[in-house]
Amino acid sequence: MPIADRIDDTGLPLTPEQRLAQSRLALLDALIPPPPPQRSRGTGSAQGVAARSASVLRKLPWLDMGRNMARRWWQRHPLHAAGQLAHPLLQGYASRHPAKLVAGAAAAGSVLALTRPWRLLSGTALLALLLRTSDVADLITTLAMSRPEPDSPPRKEMP
Repeated sequence: MPIADRIDDTGLPLTPEQRLAQSRLALLDALIPPPPPQRSRGTGSAQGVAARSASVLRKLPWLDMGRNMARRWWQRHPLHAAGQLAHPLLQGYASRHPAKLVAGAAAAGSVLALTRPWRLLSGTALLALLLRTSDVADLITTLAMSRPEPDSPPRKEMP
């Protein structure tokens, strides 16, 4: 410690207790992170660009329709049902043995990455797995229902 730090404002040397208190304060000052710099809310900031792009994306009518179609497709997919069934089991196991669950997931991921089982299927088979016939019908129904209908007289139904 330099000599100047060992002398207080009156010119007398510091006691060991005072030096200890000063070193503790210096350690606390070093441990406290500095406050984040103030960001301006100008138009050129990253937040302004993100807000503008989000507002532009909200104005696209097909984006909301696409999100709804994807959500509906996933809710009807068989893997979603399997995930819904496995969720309570995995949640209980994860609370009891989190390390085993992470190790098992890492092992399963590495086996998948090494064996690449998707290479055994053709592109057509993968497409057929993704889009089942009922999902294609649902997709067409969703597209037809999402478009606003022109103002036309009501159709008469046959008896």
